[in-house]
Amino acid sequence: MLYIDFRQHVLAVLKDKLADKQLVDADFAPVNVEAPKEESHGDLATNAAMVLAKKVGMASRALAEMLVDSLKMHDAVEAVEIAGPGFINFRLKTSALMGEGLQAVKLGDKYGQLDAAKRKAMVEYVSINPTGPIHVGHGRNAVFGDAIANVLEKAGYDVWREYLVNDAGGQIRVLVKSLHARYLQLFGHDIAVPENGYPGEYLIEIAEQLKAKDGDKWVNAADEEALLRDLREFAVDTCLNLIKTDIAALGIEFDRYFSEYAMHQTDRMKEVVQILRDKGLVYEGTLPPPKGKEVADYKPVELTLFKSTEFGLPEDQAIYNRAGMPTYFGQDIAYHFDKLQRGFELLVTVIGIDQSGSFKPLAKAIEALTGKNDVYHPVTYEMVKVLRDGQPVKLSKRAGNIVLLSDVLEEVGSDAFRFTMLTVKPTTPLTFDLAHAVAKTMDNPVFYAQYAHARLCAVERQRSELGIADVNFDNVNVNGNISADARSVLREVMLYPALIEQTARALEPHRLTFYAQNLAATIHRWYAAEKWLDINDVQATHTRLAVGRAARSVLADVLKLCGVNAPASM
Repeated sequence: MLYIDFRQHVLAVLKDKLADKQLVDADFAPVNVEAPKEESHGDLATNAAMVLAKKVGMASRALAEMLVDSLKMHDAVEAVEIAGPGFINFRLKTSALMGEGLQAVKLGDKYGQLDAAKRKAMVEYVSINPTGPIHVGHGRNAVFGDAIANVLEKAGYDVWREYLVNDAGGQIRVLVKSLHARYLQLFGHDIAVPENGYPGEYLIEIAEQLKAKDGDKWVNAADEEALLRDLREFAVDTCLNLIKTDIAALGIEFDRYFSEYAMHQTDRMKEVVQILRDKGLVYEGTLPPPKGKEVADYKPVELTLFKSTEFGLPEDQAIYNRAGMPTYFGQDIAYHFDKLQRGFELLVTVIGIDQSGSFKPLAKAIEALTGKNDVYHPVTYEMVKVLRDGQPVKLSKRAGNIVLLSDVLEEVGSDAFRFTMLTVKPTTPLTFDLAHAVAKTMDNPVFYAQYAHARLCAVERQRSELGIADVNFDNVNVNGNISADARSVLREVMLYPALIEQTARALEPHRLTFYAQNLAATIHRWYAAEKWLDINDVQATHTRLAVGRAARSVLADVLKLCGVNAPASM
C-alpha cells in the first residue's frame, strides 16, 4: 500500500541521514506522515524536520532542506516543497495514485488491512448494570466500542469483544427488591417500589413472567437475603435478555458476557491482592475524610489499601470497604487482572465520562501488574440529548423516565443511529435529532455517505445497460488522463490505510465517519462535474470506472467498520 510504503521510506531516510546523531526509535515516534489540510498543499506531508530539529541541534527549516533530496527519491513522488518553518509537502504522481486505486480494487475489503502482529486486544463496552433495558446514551457506548473493535481488527489485532455483567453489587439487591414489589402488586398487595428502586414498567412485565413461572411461591417471602439468593439469577438473566435484544438490533455480538458474580466465586480477588502486596503496593491503613465533604465525627477505619501515591496520585485507594466487601476499584483490579491472565495485551474500556475519576488508579494498578504503562486504554464518552424537530423527546414511562434505545432504533434504524453517534468525538456531548437522522437530504451525514455508494453502484448498472464491457483491471492504463476531480477521489482512497493506522492508534472512531464524508464529498463532486460513461471512448470510460470501483470498495469498507450498510440503491 502506497501510504505504508511511503511512511517507511520517510523513516528509512531519517535514520540514514541522521545516523550520526545517536537517535533511538523513541525519538522518531512523533514523526507523522499524513495528508495536508489543504489538497493544494500536496498529497502527503511530514513534520519530521519540525519534531527532530531540537534533538539534532539544527533549525527545522535547515533540517528539512538537508532531508528533502533524499525524501523525493521515492518512485511515487512528483514534487516536494518545504512550507513555513519546515513542514515537507509531497505531491504524488497521478500514475501512482491510479496504481493504488487498482490495488484497492484487487484487494477489496483487504485493502487497508494492517499487521499488528496479531496482538491480543480486548474491547470491553456497554457493560451497563443488568437492571433494565438500554437507554440511548448507552447506545452511544455500544456504537463506539463496536467501531473501535472493528478498526482494531482491521489494523491486525486479534480482537475479543466483552460485556462485563455487573451482577455482584448493591444494585442487584435493589433490583430484586423492586421486582418483588411489582410481583406482590400483581397479587393485590398495596406496596410501593422501594425508594431509589427501579420504577420502570418493564419490571411489571418481568414480574408477570415470574408469576407465570412460579405462581404465588414468593408472596409470603419476607427474608431479604433469601429473596436475593433465590431471585437474583432470574432477575439478572431477564434484564440481561432485554439488553441483548437491544444490542442485537444494533448488529453487535459479544464474544462473552463476563459475570462479575461468577468471578467472585473464584480466588481472582485474593490472588491479585496478594501479588500487589508482594510488590509492596498493598497495606492495611486508614484514609483521611473525603475531600470537599463535611463529615461529622469521622472515624478512620483500617482498610486494605493500594499505594496509588507511589505512582504520583494524591491518595491511596481502598480495595475493600468498611464492611469488608470489594470496592468498585478492588473489583476493577480483579477483573482486569483476569483479562491479563487470559493473555490480552491491549485493554480498551469504553466508559462514561462521569466515571473518569477511576481511570488513573486502575491504570496504575495495571502498570504495577504488567510493568507497562500502555496496556490500559479507557475511552470516555459523553451522553446524548434526543430531539425531534428541535424539541426534547418524551421520556419512556416503560423504562422509568429515560429515552429507550429500542424506541429510537424503531424510529430511525440502526444505520442512522450508528453513523450519527460517530459524527463527533466521544468526549463531545451529542444532540441527536430523530427527524434529521431519517431525512433523505444531502445535509444528513449518513444519507450523504450512503448515497455516494448508491451512485457508484448506479453507474455500474448504467454501464451494463449501455452495453459497455466490464473493466479488465489488469489492462487499465495507470498513465491515462483523469480529471482533477477523479484524482481527488484517488487521493482519498490512498489515505485509507493511514486512516486505519491513525484511528487504531488514537482509539478515535469518529475519524471513520469524517473520512467517509470526505470520500463521499469527492465522489459527489466528481459525479456532478464529469460524464463517466462514453461508448465512443471505452478506454477512458474504463479508467473512470476503475476509479469509481476503487472508491466504492473503500467507501463500503469504512461504512462496514462503522457498522453501517452500503446500499446499492436509494
